[in-house]
Amino acid sequence: MRKRREFMRAAGTASVAATVGLAGCTGGNDNGGSGGDGGSGGSDYPESGSTVEYIVPFSEGGGTDTYARQIMGKVSEILDFNLKVTNVPGGASLRGTSQIVTADADGYTMGGFNPPSTPLSYLVFQSDFDLESVEGVCTYATTPYTIIANADAEVTGMDDLIDRYNDGEFEALGGCQSQGGLNHVAALVMQDSLEFGWTNYVGYDGCAPAGQAVASGEIPAAIGSDLAIEGVVNSGRADVISVLLSNGSTVFPDAPSLTDDGYDNIDYIGGLNRAMWMPPGTDRANVDVMAGAIEEAMASDELQQWSEESGNGLTFGGPDAANDLLQNSLEQIPQRVDIEAIREVSS
Repeated sequence: MRKRREFMRAAGTASVAATVGLAGCTGGNDNGGSGGDGGSGGSDYPESGSTVEYIVPFSEGGGTDTYARQIMGKVSEILDFNLKVTNVPGGASLRGTSQIVTADADGYTMGGFNPPSTPLSYLVFQSDFDLESVEGVCTYATTPYTIIANADAEVTGMDDLIDRYNDGEFEALGGCQSQGGLNHVAALVMQDSLEFGWTNYVGYDGCAPAGQAVASGEIPAAIGSDLAIEGVVNSGRADVISVLLSNGSTVFPDAPSLTDDGYDNIDYIGGLNRAMWMPPGTDRANVDVMAGAIEEAMASDELQQWSEESGNGLTFGGPDAANDLLQNSLEQIPQRVDIEAIREVSS
């Protein structure tokens, strides 16, 4: 088993939001909010009846996809455009993210990716596009990762799950990204710090297919975001074993966190800060129009009801909050994680 220091430069004790400096709160103006007027902004953008393409770097049905369709569906009504959601999974979210970064900067292409996950993949795989140049539109939620297990396995808790891997009953552990992605890094960290003896990491193109793999018995357990695996858990085919963020999950409020069960805090890789982006060079006026409409959509009765019923939080931060989030991720991840060691394992 590899030594812990080969993957981690320092123990993380802050929450994932605090680690990367997420400053997002409703109301907007105090934390990078647009202070918009419902998205009109006195601008002709976007043209009425035009199409805005929203790129999701994951499979349909996952958390990023679900949030996009909920939020941007309402935004399309506010700004009177046609919404086209395009799922581009693969490459630890880098295939879809590259399309966001390299698209025309006309305001009609945007998308979502979620620090620290995508910035970590970008650093590990040394992509040939410039992620740092992307234009932040907003932040909108923080989502914890969970560990789920196949319901038929009747895993009774994290201690039991670890024992069954260490005894050789289970071998493969799944995740929402390929090797080198955030889930793989979390699995490596837990392998060392929790003495969690999985032997084979299986990466999927999003949390939805990872959850389905657990539900079908293809793999015994996987790491997945709470929103994306809610369906398979509610179907009775998978059980939530643990929440990786120490403050738990609003989707599964009764599920224990790792720290509840007495394990090390890994909050700095235990969840996602969700954000939306436009290509580099997009006119800031257009960014502000979109951000204002997103803020209005998130405050609407329709989305607030969805948030309350589903347990999926909505917390708005404007363009500056998103840009700060990305910059902090790119600066702080190499301070906490040994990128070279992760790159070596992933290759």
